[in-house]
Amino acid sequence: MDSRHSTVAENALLGLSYRSRSAALNEAYPRVLVLLAGHFIGMEEGYAAVRGLSTGNFRLRLWAEDHLLSTRSAGELARCTGVDDLIPPGQVHKLSPADADALLIPVLSLSLLSRLVQLDTGHPFVRLIVENLCAGKPVGALTLGAEPEHYRWSEQGLSQASPLLKENMRSMVATLSGYGIKLLSPADPGSWLSSSAVPPRKQVLTEEDILEAVKLARTSITLNGPAVITPLARDTARQYGIEIIHAGFE
Repeated sequence: MDSRHSTVAENALLGLSYRSRSAALNEAYPRVLVLLAGHFIGMEEGYAAVRGLSTGNFRLRLWAEDHLLSTRSAGELARCTGVDDLIPPGQVHKLSPADADALLIPVLSLSLLSRLVQLDTGHPFVRLIVENLCAGKPVGALTLGAEPEHYRWSEQGLSQASPLLKENMRSMVATLSGYGIKLLSPADPGSWLSSSAVPPRKQVLTEEDILEAVKLARTSITLNGPAVITPLARDTARQYGIEIIHAGFE
C-alpha cells in the first residue's frame, strides 16, 4: 500500500469537511463496506477490484473474516486491498445496514456462497448481507470464485470438476442473483457502485401494522429510512398510544 494513501485519513478528512451534513457526504462519497473472505484459488482479482475503487468517490472500509485475520496481518490486507480502514473484530457485531451504503464481496468463497444460499444468518457476513438486502441496500459479489471454468481454477490444477458440481455452483450463484445480489466480474465494481446510488424504496406503514404492534403489546414502531404512513395508521397509532419513531433522518 502506498504510504501516502490512507483510507482512514481520507475518510476522517471527508467527515470533517462535511461535519454534520452526513446525508450530503453519503451522496457524494458513498460508504462501501468490503466483506473479504478467502478462497483456495487465490484472491488477487478480488484484491485488484478493491484497489481499483480507490480512484472513485467512495469511502471504503474492510471487514475481513476471522480465518483471514488468523493467517494475514492487518498490514498485509491493507497492502493487498489498498484499504487500511479495517473493522476491529470486537466491533463487527455492531454493524448494521445504517453503517454502509453498499456492500461488496470481492472474493466469493464456496463456503460463503453455500451459507448465503441457505440464508445462514448465524454467520456474521450472511447476517449483514441479508439485513442490507432487506433494507434495500446494494450488494454485489465477484463470482469467479464459483466459476470453475475460469482460468484461475485451471492455474491451480482444479479444472476437472464434474458436470454436476459445476451445475450446482451455477445454480447457487443464480440463487444469489434471485436474492438481489448483483453478480460482478472483476472489472465491474466501480461502474456498478456508481450506478447503484438510488434512493431506497419507501416503507409503507398501515393500520394493520399498528394493530399488529398492539397485539404484541409494543409501545412504539421505529422506521429506518424513508416511509409513507397512511392516515388511518396515524389515527390508529394515536388511538392506541403507539409512538412512531423516525430513525436515520437528518
